[in-house]
Amino acid sequence: MSTEKPIEVTKDEQQEMIKSVQIENDEEVEKISENLDETKALYEDFSNFLLKKTEMKPDKGEKMTIPTGLDLLDAIMGGGFAIGALNIVVGAPGSGKTMLAIKALGEGQRKYNGKMLAGFLDSEQSTTKIRLANLGVNLPPIDPYDKISVEKVFKFIEGLCLYKVDRDIIETPSAVVWDSIANTLSQKEKETDDPNTVIGYKARLLSILVPKYVAKCAEHNICLIAVNQLREVLEMGRFAPAKDLKFMSATKDMPGGQILKYNSFHLIEMNVRKKLDADKYGFDGVMVKLKCVKNKLFPPNIEIDILGSFVTGFSNFWTNFHLLCETKRIETGPWNLLKAYPEKKFRTKDAKDLYDTNEDFREAFDKAAKEAIQVDIIDRYNQELVPLGEKTENKK
Repeated sequence: MSTEKPIEVTKDEQQEMIKSVQIENDEEVEKISENLDETKALYEDFSNFLLKKTEMKPDKGEKMTIPTGLDLLDAIMGGGFAIGALNIVVGAPGSGKTMLAIKALGEGQRKYNGKMLAGFLDSEQSTTKIRLANLGVNLPPIDPYDKISVEKVFKFIEGLCLYKVDRDIIETPSAVVWDSIANTLSQKEKETDDPNTVIGYKARLLSILVPKYVAKCAEHNICLIAVNQLREVLEMGRFAPAKDLKFMSATKDMPGGQILKYNSFHLIEMNVRKKLDADKYGFDGVMVKLKCVKNKLFPPNIEIDILGSFVTGFSNFWTNFHLLCETKRIETGPWNLLKAYPEKKFRTKDAKDLYDTNEDFREAFDKAAKEAIQVDIIDRYNQELVPLGEKTENKK
């Protein structure tokens, strides 16, 4: 047994050690920063050389987006659904996947002043023009396309690309909702009398068409939002198969083949958390837990709750209301109190009326919601996205 006594370090000595480490780290960062300008210039020269010799141009990593109309969801998505990319919304039945996709179409129409071409491809034949308008697609109202096949989905996208070229409106964003991947058959599957002859055919077809048309969407500024379903993972033999998407719900996967996972820019998973109490909220609705399993604009796997009505869709107000309750900016109970506006107590079911009629309350509510999203979401999760050079400049 060792008889050596542990070395004792005083508090002053500890502080000196910490300072010396900090100084070394600061000097290292400063040294790297000095080399960054030279490296950036070299990289620009290489990029110009590559463009001239091979016509290859680097992606700037910037994407225009179509907002969802929900401040909290837009924050964790990095602005909304990416334009020029495949965005997939997957979830259990009744979790509001289609409602969310339709709401994005309406928000896109508003953001781009009614100039955005929008299409709704309905393989489930369950959505009407009136339903689309009720959920916000009214600038202008559009008719859904039904009786579609996998081939027709991509023919629609091809036609949209040709039209945008012909009318010289490539730069104007467009959006297409495909509802749903799981329910859309290929033409071959529709015509066959023996299902065994087409096992795996749809996945193979998608493996060819998806990469091709994702590239076309990028070239023609088209936001493709595809709705899909969750299915149980089949476990055969002694060992469970490895999960491709480790942060998808346990035992769950989505149909359509691996190509959808590889090519999705946003992959959103939605599951019902609970049905809202109509007596408390004043309407029939649902609270849905949501996370981006894949996200190329913001850190993924941040779980949030979004709230909405079965009739009018997901609500920005009620989603923000729930966030303020969760972050203790609203004191809850039989009577609620917004801490930023203590002059007025209110019942939950009266909150929206108070917001619509009291300008001071509305201003305080919106400011509190904006603060909660900035502090508790953006500032909390965004640090890792800041490049080293910018961190160094901010520090200086």
